[in-house]
Amino acid sequence: MVKMLAAVFHKGDKQGGDIKLEEVDHPYITKSDHVLVEIKACGICGTDLKILEGGHPANDNTILGHEFTGIVRDIGESVQDLDIGDKVVADPNEKCGYCTNCRKGLSSLCEYMASGTTFGIFQDGGFAKFCVLPRSTLFKLPENVDLTAAALIEPLSCAVHCHNLADVKESDNVAIIGAGPMGLIIESVIRMHPIKRLICIEIDDWRGKKAIELGADYFINPETQDVKNEIMRLTNDQGVDVIIDAVGISQTFEMATKIWAPGARLICFGQDYNAEARIKPNDIVRYQRKILGSYIGYAADFLDAIELIASKKIDADKLITKVIPLEDLLKTGFNLMKARKCVKIITTP
Repeated sequence: MVKMLAAVFHKGDKQGGDIKLEEVDHPYITKSDHVLVEIKACGICGTDLKILEGGHPANDNTILGHEFTGIVRDIGESVQDLDIGDKVVADPNEKCGYCTNCRKGLSSLCEYMASGTTFGIFQDGGFAKFCVLPRSTLFKLPENVDLTAAALIEPLSCAVHCHNLADVKESDNVAIIGAGPMGLIIESVIRMHPIKRLICIEIDDWRGKKAIELGADYFINPETQDVKNEIMRLTNDQGVDVIIDAVGISQTFEMATKIWAPGARLICFGQDYNAEARIKPNDIVRYQRKILGSYIGYAADFLDAIELIASKKIDADKLITKVIPLEDLLKTGFNLMKARKCVKIITTP
């Protein structure tokens, strides 16, 4: 059996676990609607770190990595619309298309997907040389697209989805809480559209300065500044019209509910399985505010993200901090992520 190098997750005795670089069996097509993809680039996601720390579930002995691109190397006999040599990007979240939520147009809430189908979390993913996936999870890329840049498409599709839900208007003051990789990618999408001002709220100075570089008008550090006072000063005591909580812990949610304007939209994007928060319902009713969750994205969001990368409307070079070989995933990639001194780290086999 031919072997390949892969980053494999192993569950611990309690929560979380460990990831090891191992020689594993090369995958092959066993179903007629599946495709063999040679991985060319795979991004490191904050979810990968959460898995190791016990903050996100994953299957034991699974190859991690869910933000990946590659080239088609083999196709099942029923696959008619892809050819060997095509460039593709994976939507790692396999949806059924038939459940109640899919039929309602809420494919990001697919009941089949919720049972645990995501490639790179519950099924083998992109921290490897090859991966086999259903045709339905792959989007064909234009020939001119750089596959390293295209590793941004999956997280970018989530940012596009978030922006669409926020219904951002030209007259809006917008605040993003959290300037981690996803907060900065969301900022990049929002900055493509005319708005009144964009405010970044972040406890890490490096990330806050990076937010300014990418287009934020102001950076507020909650550890050294009074967030509510600063927001009211910047908005003439109105508050912000759109708040993206890209962190998702109790403190950031409650912070958001202290700085929102009448009629504001609060988009909960960051995810913490154990977070709880208190809110007065009348603060929503009396001022006609909205709270919405934003979870992954739809096929249309993926197509929009592909266009943003293909057209270079999103500058991938500003978002990719470092490209490393898969062999350096553990000693370099994860350490950079933990140090909070990067936007996106991309691995190549």
